[in-house]
Amino acid sequence: MKLGASYFGNRILKHVREDMEKMLDDGCNFVVHTMSEHDIVYHSQTMVDIVKASKEVGLEVFLDPWGVGRVFGGESFSTFVKQYPESRQRLSFAEGEIKVNKACLNAKAFRDEMLHWIELAAKTGADGVFWDEPHLFYGELTELFGKSRMIWGCTCHRCKDVFKDNYGHEMPLDFTDDVAEFRENTILNFVEYLSNISSTKGLKNAVCVFPKKEPKYGIYHWEKIVKLKNIDIFGSDPYWFSYDDTSVEDFVGEISREVVQLCNKYRKEPQIWIQGFRVPEGREEEVSTAIKVAYDSGVKNIATWCFEAGACMTYISSDCPEKVWDIISRKYKELNKTV
Repeated sequence: MKLGASYFGNRILKHVREDMEKMLDDGCNFVVHTMSEHDIVYHSQTMVDIVKASKEVGLEVFLDPWGVGRVFGGESFSTFVKQYPESRQRLSFAEGEIKVNKACLNAKAFRDEMLHWIELAAKTGADGVFWDEPHLFYGELTELFGKSRMIWGCTCHRCKDVFKDNYGHEMPLDFTDDVAEFRENTILNFVEYLSNISSTKGLKNAVCVFPKKEPKYGIYHWEKIVKLKNIDIFGSDPYWFSYDDTSVEDFVGEISREVVQLCNKYRKEPQIWIQGFRVPEGREEEVSTAIKVAYDSGVKNIATWCFEAGACMTYISSDCPEKVWDIISRKYKELNKTV
């Protein structure tokens, strides 16, 4: 049984060590440390020390490219998109060139940046890397007279060339079936590229996709990413408070069962992320329910975003973070007894 949580917001080693000991006492046996662009530049040796301290405590360690290029999940700014404006995603506006502060996955400069990230990840001695919600830009614009319009990326010259080579015609600005497929294949190619490289350095590869299988989220055929050769762990994050159109039992259960089914087919390890951030007051016990539903669905690798329910960050903190984390710890300890 693997039980863990993500960790960020602190780079003071003695405090990190104390928190890692607490995570272990609270029922965790692995941690996902975020490693942002800021960490790469200013905390490179610190990250080595943090990973070492975490492993000495007895935790398995994964590293997450938190907000790198703004194409992975995470509340972290990106310096890359400012330093390399030509490597940003171009949006589908016929009126002129408009770019968004997200890196183009086909840009050589960004792939080189990710190579540098993987090099440090390997240097830290971490057990693996966690590719969290890799995505391209998608949005909807309401124009004059209430007309809606889908806006997406990337339509830069690199992506247009790849599109034409694959489909035999110019890239349209409308969100067609070919565009949806192209965007999915772009993300798949990117993840395959990263996982192939990191695996040569002895790192496990875990990937998490959005819990909605719709083209706008990028990956909508989950099977395509599960079966990539060097993906070891596949999962999703059915954050029911974020997608409040269904109950915790239904949402977490449906996603968990599908993840398990696909992982069994391709002999990969299923993982489910539980929402421990932005938990409204009075609904804390739903977190315990979510963990139970995932476990009962056959998931034996359960992670919570994030340590102490986001208490370190106003933007994502639960209303009562101590109560939420106590519930998570209680449930983790209960599951550990079943092993």
